[in-house]
Amino acid sequence: MKSAIAIAAVAGLATVASAQNVGTVTLTSSAATVASGATFTVGVVVSDNISGNSVFAFDVEVSGTGDYTTGAPTAHASVFGFSGASTATGATGLGGSSDILGPDLDPSLDGVTVYTFQVTAGAAGLIDLSAADGGGPNAAMQWGVEGGIVILPADYDSISFGSVRVTVTPAPSGVALLGLGGLVAARRRR
Repeated sequence: MKSAIAIAAVAGLATVASAQNVGTVTLTSSAATVASGATFTVGVVVSDNISGNSVFAFDVEVSGTGDYTTGAPTAHASVFGFSGASTATGATGLGGSSDILGPDLDPSLDGVTVYTFQVTAGAAGLIDLSAADGGGPNAAMQWGVEGGIVILPADYDSISFGSVRVTVTPAPSGVALLGLGGLVAARRRR
């Protein structure tokens, strides 16, 4: 009898653990491979595992390693009160849902690319960008609890932060010069 109770208790713990509110920050890139000097767009998407409208606010910073420069971030049209800036290694942005007066929280930011920014590649190599909690006073993401007239923000139990990698190849003109150099070297050997 004791083992049946222990098994039921463990099964209950597994159910509670899987019911956590988990937020996800996904990074997207308009290209996986670019030439040196080329510009590509990075997007920041916020979502969660809560059914229905839920993502209420965000404060996400993107930074990374590699040889690149970034432009100022641009918010999605549905983001309310956006504040963002380019940084030495990426961009940061915060904002919220335009519907702070409930009760439906419609539309939320769930699944929305909340902001984008341009990245210009430097020398050939890898650019690795990762999302993290921004420097503002709020958590990286908050979800909206239906609270009657005004939506109440709540913190997620955990937030999963994504990353993106872009490969930078030599600029086409540099590749052409290397090819010409090879032709000249081959001709001299004859």
